[in-house]
Amino acid sequence: MSCFEIFNPATVFIFFACVIVSGIFTMNPVITVISLAGALAYWFVMPGQKNNRIHIYTVLMTLACMVFNPVFGHNGATVIVVINNHNVTVEAGLYGIFLGLMLSAAVYWFASFSKIMTSEKIIYILGFISQKAALVLTMALRFIPVYIRKAKQINNTQKALGLYKDETIVSRVRGGARVFSILLTYMIEKTIITSDSMAARGYSGRRRRNFSLYSFGRRDVIFLLASLVFTACTVYASSKGALVYNFYPYADTPSTAAVALAGYIGYGLLCLSPSVTEGGSRLKWRYLKSKISHSDIRLPTR
Repeated sequence: MSCFEIFNPATVFIFFACVIVSGIFTMNPVITVISLAGALAYWFVMPGQKNNRIHIYTVLMTLACMVFNPVFGHNGATVIVVINNHNVTVEAGLYGIFLGLMLSAAVYWFASFSKIMTSEKIIYILGFISQKAALVLTMALRFIPVYIRKAKQINNTQKALGLYKDETIVSRVRGGARVFSILLTYMIEKTIITSDSMAARGYSGRRRRNFSLYSFGRRDVIFLLASLVFTACTVYASSKGALVYNFYPYADTPSTAAVALAGYIGYGLLCLSPSVTEGGSRLKWRYLKSKISHSDIRLPTR
């Protein structure tokens, strides 16, 4: 289990929102590389079984952006070759490369997000906004597989009764309409029964409270404040125009001003914070484990 999963879901959600939004809406090569490095670092540090095919997808996506952007985008002043009166430029190639790297970083961050943030945690976060919306979402997620299984059961029953005896389009349309009609009747009846049951259990009351296993502790406060401070550094640098980067007509040189460096450092610390947290937790566990294994345990004597 990842130590990052112990944090409150709201803290984790705000962190991923900060790191993903800052990386996507800032088309700066330095920010893109930092985002990809931080995403890869956490992907390899994060414990548990992971889908390693994601590396193939990201590489292919980056190569596709690198190849297709110069072919379809002809902006830029440095021409490499002319094909059918269309210029293939260096700037378009660079833009395609960093666009692919930015998308790859977003894929890694979203993959880590989906691994940590389960459906229960997402519903928990939604409950802060609207408890009724969280309840409706929970019921919808529950009823979708139930109705799918019921539709298959009705369809198989109708087949056993000879519904699809004639293999024609008209017969299939009539059979589908009959199955849908039966399923719709079942859905209405199920909804009425569920509504009466929930009303009898007090769901319509105004003073109803929600039970949650998640708490907001000191660790969450520290991590959340650090994430917001690092994000504020990046946002401040972006608002001052220090992170603005132009690929056309000539590729700019990334800014090295003090404001830009503050933005780079802030975003770098933001991206590396989960890896550092996970690595520190592992080192602490190994240290405590080594102390237990090397300690002199003596049994009490009579």
